[in-house]
Amino acid sequence: MKKLIWGTVLVGMAAWLLPSIGLLPDWDVWAWRKQLIYFSGLASFMLMTVVMLLAIRPHWLEKPLGGLDKMYSLHKWAGIWSVVFALLHYGIKLAKGPMLMLFGEATKGPRIETFLDVFRGSAKDLGEWSLWIFAAMVLVALWQRFPYHLWRYVHKALAVFYLIIVFHSIVLTPAQWWLQPTGMLIALASVLGTYAALVSLSGRIGRSRTHSGKLLEVRHLQSDMVELVCQLDGRWQHEPGQFAFVRFEGIADPHPFTIASADQGNGQLHFAIKALGDHTRQLVRELQPGQSVRVEGPYGRFDLPQQKGDEEQVWVAAGIGVTPFIAWLEGLQERPEQAPVASLHYCANNEQEAVFADRLQQLCEKLPSIRLHVHLSQRDGKLDSSQLLAGRGDNTRVWFCGPEGFADSIAQAMNQLGMNPHNLHRELFRMR
Repeated sequence: MKKLIWGTVLVGMAAWLLPSIGLLPDWDVWAWRKQLIYFSGLASFMLMTVVMLLAIRPHWLEKPLGGLDKMYSLHKWAGIWSVVFALLHYGIKLAKGPMLMLFGEATKGPRIETFLDVFRGSAKDLGEWSLWIFAAMVLVALWQRFPYHLWRYVHKALAVFYLIIVFHSIVLTPAQWWLQPTGMLIALASVLGTYAALVSLSGRIGRSRTHSGKLLEVRHLQSDMVELVCQLDGRWQHEPGQFAFVRFEGIADPHPFTIASADQGNGQLHFAIKALGDHTRQLVRELQPGQSVRVEGPYGRFDLPQQKGDEEQVWVAAGIGVTPFIAWLEGLQERPEQAPVASLHYCANNEQEAVFADRLQQLCEKLPSIRLHVHLSQRDGKLDSSQLLAGRGDNTRVWFCGPEGFADSIAQAMNQLGMNPHNLHRELFRMR
């Protein structure tokens, strides 16, 4: 994730600096100010384009980026850094007053005028206002307690301000840049970002991957948890461990849920939903058999791992994070010889909350290479990550799905034990 963000910035830096590298010795403080304004604006614009491109969930980026959950994490951090560079962009502009006091009158170099100059004033004003609104909306989008249904509309409105920033960037780009790599980079980013913004504003995100269907069953496993069985129309295929965005009749907002079943070839999907927020609490209360559903997907790269040599595999499922592992085990029922050697640790607070323990036991009975361990924190104490991994070799790979804090403790334990951090594979629950 960090590599892609900083790689984007470095590409922008190279495009900005290489054509002018021979001029560096002649730049005074005012020339540097101007060039840093250009660079910070370019870096911010490119990162905003990355944000817009990832927002439309392009399927072809899932494999290289490790799944849509990782793409959304990149989407968030690219948005944060785009605002940082945008604030730097305007901060350098606002520094003109103090610089005049320190360095005297600013030097003005020649500027090539074009037909776009007629828009310069409006481009500057609109760009500045859009920056502050864009920054405020990014902060709102990052606020976890902001209502989900309102967050969606705020998030979608970012596309409008991105289009204004495209206008700002094109009008204020130095004319000589259009004949250099920098201009080509801005033109490419503008085309890609504008396309993504229009897809978002027109409501066409994921439309080609959306299937209609009906809710067949609603099984109340607990007061705050339900298991759903959906029947989709048409042809549907998914791999165990993937998830989908689900929209239910009468409830406007789609939400991502892991598919808690293997693909049986009949278009039937299972989902398990726990009331963890406003949206999921509403679903647990209101869903009824017979409601229509629309399912977009599948997404994700939390794939069933293959056995590699004598490696050890540890699977850790905490709470509702057990769902992809159920799909894995179901997918292996007809081919147990392909099951890897693994220990599956299912963690819950108590027997009442361990609603999938019996189901896991039944599935593992046909898979002798997979050992099931049920940890109940009120009975056994909290599962300690260091003890879980103690004595395991460097070839141990860990798959985890559950709360972020638990995942962080596993990552910390692996680091303390000298295990390869790249051997931790985790599903990211947060999509914003």
